[in-house]
Amino acid sequence: MNKQCVYLPFAVLVLALAGCTPPEKDVPGLTSGIDAAVAGHYGQSVYHEELAEEKLEKANNVLDHWKNDQYWNIDERQKAMDAAKEAAEHRLASEKELCQWLTSVHGQNHHQAEAAKQTAAYFKTGSAIPYKTNDHHISSLGKYLEHHPDATADVIAYTDTVGSPESNQNLSERRAATVSQMLIEKGAKPEQLRVTALGEAQGGPDNTPDQEHRTVAISTVHPNYIDCPDLK
Repeated sequence: MNKQCVYLPFAVLVLALAGCTPPEKDVPGLTSGIDAAVAGHYGQSVYHEELAEEKLEKANNVLDHWKNDQYWNIDERQKAMDAAKEAAEHRLASEKELCQWLTSVHGQNHHQAEAAKQTAAYFKTGSAIPYKTNDHHISSLGKYLEHHPDATADVIAYTDTVGSPESNQNLSERRAATVSQMLIEKGAKPEQLRVTALGEAQGGPDNTPDQEHRTVAISTVHPNYIDCPDLK
């Protein structure tokens, strides 16, 4: 009777444990989930940032030991130096991936020239000296070109149809030169200016004064916008 009392609970325990089979492993499924979490430029940026923080923590721990004159050895020194180097490498990798992500987000802004055309100067018939200028626009554009050497500007000059086509071609060249010099005086470099003298504007009757055509227009161009241009 006593033996039955002793072995019965043990038998119940064995049966209970036999029913507790371990859950089925899903290595491919879990691996796929982890890969998805770090996929893409943003995921890789976060991943490298976490590795950078991990390596940096190791390097800082050793640095604290040294500052407090705690025991250290050659192996600890080398591991700390390696950890600091790897932290910097992972941080740079994180920034590059983040820039790639920004580029994909801002893709519509990239490699598109943006032009803003405005009339910069007005002239009287036969004159290459403007009687009215858009000083604010000329000054702003000159300074912009000075600080953005990769940008350019088109300077386009016209005349009306008063006079011969030959004289008007020469007149438009002088008008373009006048406005170009104004831009240079405000900071633009000559090589940033693309000057076009069109002579007589098309579409009007011959020998007809027309203020709309006695102008010089400026068209600004801002090419190849990129994120993080200084990140190598």
